[in-house]
Amino acid sequence: MSCSHQRKGKNMQYKVMPLLYSGNEKFKNTIRFSVEFIDTIDFDSLSYAVKQVQKRYPYFSVKIKEQNEEFVLVSNPKPFIISEKNRPICLNSRKSNEHFLAFAYDNNIISVDISHFICDGNGLIPLVKTLCYYYILRRYNDSGIDVSNIYTTKDNINNEEYLYPIPDSPLLEEHSETYQFESDNRFSFDTDFFKGDNVHAYHLQIKQDDLIKFAKSNHGSPLSLISIMLYKATFEIFPQTDKDIVFQIPHTYRETLKKPLSHDCLARVVFAKLSPKQKDEDMSFLNDTFREQISLGCNKVSDIRAINGLIQLDAYMNTLPLSGKKKTMQEIISSTLLPHTFGVSYTGNISWGGMEKYIADVHPYAGEMQKDNTISVEIFTIGEYFSLCIMQKGKNPVFVKQLIKCFDSVGIECILRGEIAYQLPDYLIP
Repeated sequence: MSCSHQRKGKNMQYKVMPLLYSGNEKFKNTIRFSVEFIDTIDFDSLSYAVKQVQKRYPYFSVKIKEQNEEFVLVSNPKPFIISEKNRPICLNSRKSNEHFLAFAYDNNIISVDISHFICDGNGLIPLVKTLCYYYILRRYNDSGIDVSNIYTTKDNINNEEYLYPIPDSPLLEEHSETYQFESDNRFSFDTDFFKGDNVHAYHLQIKQDDLIKFAKSNHGSPLSLISIMLYKATFEIFPQTDKDIVFQIPHTYRETLKKPLSHDCLARVVFAKLSPKQKDEDMSFLNDTFREQISLGCNKVSDIRAINGLIQLDAYMNTLPLSGKKKTMQEIISSTLLPHTFGVSYTGNISWGGMEKYIADVHPYAGEMQKDNTISVEIFTIGEYFSLCIMQKGKNPVFVKQLIKCFDSVGIECILRGEIAYQLPDYLIP
């Protein structure tokens, strides 16, 4: 979803993107991003940092309002809530002061809980970095952090951060074929493979230099190589399967929109697959195959068609009552979220400006694995490491142990730093 700046001042109001209307009891679409510090969290420093975040990100300090058969977001001056014991609180409720954003902490971890309806990973990371910056500034009195890539309260906030990013008029489409993904033979983990009803996360770390060096020598990227390791681990555990391993990859079209600073949820999903017939191929072949599919799915032509589709959808939604908007978006979401084996998200190399010396790891949590028995993987960078958060239904370390062995087989050390049964924040449906 999104906000978009429409009016300034006391009556500041933001337009929502259609995605928000898809929210229901089954599709709450929330994210938790946890930062694991080396030292125990100091509440006073955290409280200070959260107040600075609220000053710097007015478009996240909002609440929902029903107006003329539609939703809008209006300024919400109530303070952001910070809960203890790392307990997620219900977003868009009285418990969160009607905010779509809340914070929590416990021991040495600070968590940011947010609705995916108002941002994606690219929209959230600037906020996380701002939070860490002000926390470290107060906690350690460290004024030597490089703020060139960190948003601070001294900024003159660029209008691009606020504004609704989708144009009113369609973009000119190029006449070119686009990649059509097809697979009616998807591999799905058996329900019995996962033990328990909760969702479980395994935290892995890999040295960036080791992974990137091996990836480049085999025509790969961090995303393609990690995906191939997921593919190989699956066939080590299930060698007799004759089904495709299907990957769902978020792709942002900020570059095509020429709106790199937009905070909105501007990610669409592309798919790639590796078949059982390819499992004995060498790494270079697998990397080439995977990257070609992703490249075709993420090209500018596909982006423009997706953007123009949003423009048409916006126009159609304006003709519907509120109930019609909800029904339409829920139908669209249910039909576009195709079954997959792995969801793999990589936001890219994050510059922390020197703050990484205070941070042990980062843990991004997302996904609802209960639906399809899928495994979700969030890839982030912290210092010299790639941080992998492997999320699945229930507690069963078999897959993660095999994945570590697959990395080890090519000379890449993959360390299991910890594991946790985690909970995503709930979300009160408007």
